[in-house]
Amino acid sequence: MKFSPPKTEILHRAVNLVVSSSKTAFRDSLVCVILKGSAVRGDFIQGYSDLDFNVFLKPEVMDGEKSPKVEGAVRFQRALGDIDPEDFGASQFQIYFIDSENYPHDWVSPFEGTYRIFWGSLPSIAREMEDSVYLSYAKQFLSDVDYSKKKIVERFIDKPNYRLPPIVRLLGASLKGYMYSVSVLLTSKPRVVLKSRLDKLLPIVEEGVDSKGYFSKFFEYVSNWSIIRQDYEYARRAFREGTRALDEINCWSRYRI
Repeated sequence: MKFSPPKTEILHRAVNLVVSSSKTAFRDSLVCVILKGSAVRGDFIQGYSDLDFNVFLKPEVMDGEKSPKVEGAVRFQRALGDIDPEDFGASQFQIYFIDSENYPHDWVSPFEGTYRIFWGSLPSIAREMEDSVYLSYAKQFLSDVDYSKKKIVERFIDKPNYRLPPIVRLLGASLKGYMYSVSVLLTSKPRVVLKSRLDKLLPIVEEGVDSKGYFSKFFEYVSNWSIIRQDYEYARRAFREGTRALDEINCWSRYRI
C-alpha cells in the first residue's frame, strides 16, 4: 500500500485557497477553518483521497447545522470554482460548513491529533467528548452497514465504465469510516484509534472480524489509483473486494455488538 501525503507547499496552497474563498464569501462571519482526515493522519493516497475541510461560520449565515445560506454558498463556489483537485493530488475538496454555535447532532466532535487549525479558533461546541460517547457513536454508525452497501451497489450497477472510479472511491470512504468504528469498539481506545493511519487499522479490523483479507486487498487496489481510472476490470475487482469487506463488518456487527 502506497501513501503519498501532499507536499507542504501544495497543501498550503490548497488551504490558502479554502481560507481566502471563505473570507471572500462569508467575511466577518468566518470563525475557523480546519483540515481533517488522511492529509493530517498521513495515509493520503494520491488521486484517491480527499482534502477534508471543516469551515465554522456564525449562525446568521447558516441555514441549518451544515448548510450555509444560498448567497454565501454562491459566493464561495464562485471564489473556489476554478480549482482542479487533481492539481493538488486529490480526488476532491470535501468542505463542510458548520454552524459555530450548533454542532451537527449526528457527528462526533474532533479531538487533538485528528485535525489542524489553519485559521481562527475551534469553537467551544466542537469540544472533545468522553470516551463513552465515541463508543456509543461507533455502535450507532455500524447499524446501517448493510443498507449502505446496498445503496452503493445501486449506484454502481447502471454506471458507464468511466463513472466507476468515483463509485469505488465512495465505497472506500464508507468502508474506512466503518473500519474506524469497528476498531474503536474492538480496542475501547477511541483517542488512539481515531488518530491512527489506515495501515494501523487494517490488522486490528481484519483480526477482529476474522476477515479473509478483503480489506487489505481493496486498499491495495485503490492505492494504485491511476490503474483504477484506466483499467475498468481492475476497478470492478476492487469493488468486489470492498463490498465483501462491508459484508464481513455487517456480519461481525450483527452478532458481536
